[in-house]
Amino acid sequence: MADLPRDHLKGLRVAVTGASGNVGTALLRRLTAPGSGVAEVRGLARRQPPDTAPYDSVTWYTADLGETSSEQALTNLLEDVDAVVHLAWVLQPGRKPDALHEANVNGTRRVVRAAVAAGVRHVVHMSSLGAYAAGAGDRPVTEDWPVTGIPSSQYSRQKSEAERVVREVVGRRRDVTLTVVRPTLVLQPEAASEIGRYFLGPLLLGAARLVPGQVASLLPLPLPSLRVGFIHADDVADAITRMLDRRAPGPFNLSADPALDADGIARALGTTRIPVPATVLRAGLSAAFHARLVPTEPGWLDLALKSPVLETARARTQLDWQPAYRGDDSLRQFVAALGRGEGGPGPLLAATGGKEHDPGGDPSNVPDHRPG
Repeated sequence: MADLPRDHLKGLRVAVTGASGNVGTALLRRLTAPGSGVAEVRGLARRQPPDTAPYDSVTWYTADLGETSSEQALTNLLEDVDAVVHLAWVLQPGRKPDALHEANVNGTRRVVRAAVAAGVRHVVHMSSLGAYAAGAGDRPVTEDWPVTGIPSSQYSRQKSEAERVVREVVGRRRDVTLTVVRPTLVLQPEAASEIGRYFLGPLLLGAARLVPGQVASLLPLPLPSLRVGFIHADDVADAITRMLDRRAPGPFNLSADPALDADGIARALGTTRIPVPATVLRAGLSAAFHARLVPTEPGWLDLALKSPVLETARARTQLDWQPAYRGDDSLRQFVAALGRGEGGPGPLLAATGGKEHDPGGDPSNVPDHRPG
């Protein structure tokens, strides 16, 4: 991986919302590293993270972006900063869509309005693969693919709407550089317990500790076969750092090769795939969700089956970016950490604890996201 020129990083003052989540923690590792050139990093989170690396080199502000009271915290956070990276996103509880909309869509509106009012010159918004309309089979899509979402996925609808909000508030301003990041599923071993809590819940999370052992020796995956990419959080953080360094405008897809079909996922996990019709899987997931056995609403399966594969040529050419981790390796390492019950520092990434309604890193920006 080539070294960054850091022409714009030198002396940069950066604010990061959702800074203690999946992607946020990885980004802090980059921005606070010795020799990064960054003058100051400020972080916004719902809860103060521990006084350990990489959080101990950050000036912290606490607020819940789902509340109007967060506006004063945002004003303080963004005063005299050069760039803001908006990672904050709420994934749960899926049974309270109005609360998620308030935090995710209206929370995004609060962030970008505060950034404009503070005179921030560069806004980096963490969107997602989930913002895209349904894909075109196996053909990878570029950044001009429609950003209209998957209608049956609550997460997808909100990611699409948040992008519209950002474009409305920031997009036409010539004095602000707007960068939109659209990663595929973002993983790292340190986020295994966090992501497991959000998507599996306590019952299945306990069973997943046996993955890839006897419980997952046969893995039900849908027909027709899905194709999905994975990317390590450190590779997303590297790309964002390059965006900050170059003040690179526009949207960027981020994914690592190879994109995996159902058989590829099974091979990466050392399991055997059982072909199951997607309608059967969705019915089972819907029943489990409504029985409160899992926190994952069935729209997540629709998103997995319909989302496009991402073409990443723009990031590779304009940012000189190259993923350091293969997608199948990232998946394998993540699942191994999940099986061992591992996590990272702080209340979000911790191996134990956590509540279903807590903010966390968006796994697509699992991020991290609310990351925070």
